[in-house]
Amino acid sequence: MSAGEIELLPGERVLWAGEPVQRPLYVAADGVIAPAGLVVTAAALWFLLAQQPAGATAVAAVVVLAIGLYGAIGRSLVRYLALGRTTYAVTDSRIIARSGLFRQKERASELAGLAAPVLKPGPSRTGTLTFGTPGAVTLIGVGEPKRVRDLLAKAIDEAKARQAPPEPDTSAA
Repeated sequence: MSAGEIELLPGERVLWAGEPVQRPLYVAADGVIAPAGLVVTAAALWFLLAQQPAGATAVAAVVVLAIGLYGAIGRSLVRYLALGRTTYAVTDSRIIARSGLFRQKERASELAGLAAPVLKPGPSRTGTLTFGTPGAVTLIGVGEPKRVRDLLAKAIDEAKARQAPPEPDTSAA
């Protein structure tokens, strides 16, 4: 993502821009969701084949089958493909991620409201950066993740310092 592709706030400047260099097919959450999807898929298939329902019951079973398949493999595949069209930017006040399979959607998190970045190393000198703040942008598959983490930590500290109220003058006159 270049600075020309994002709308900067007045006085805002881009500190780093990049994109995922590694796209993981599975993430930690898939360790629960994928097996649950397989169980739901198997149950729906058994119901459709063994019970041979008709009408609305058959339609409901097909919907449950589709939900199970999405949980088992579709969710991971959609995320993998969307990461191929993802770009990131870090400014002096925000983290911005633009992503989407068919239509690009932009999400942003204010640096001053974020906890320190946490790096989860990935394969081939990549990593995922999270912030322990609910709803915060996550940077997945970033190259040079230690450098980006350090840049983010410094930018977060500076953003928090700008928002802190000035200390009262305690010198005696």
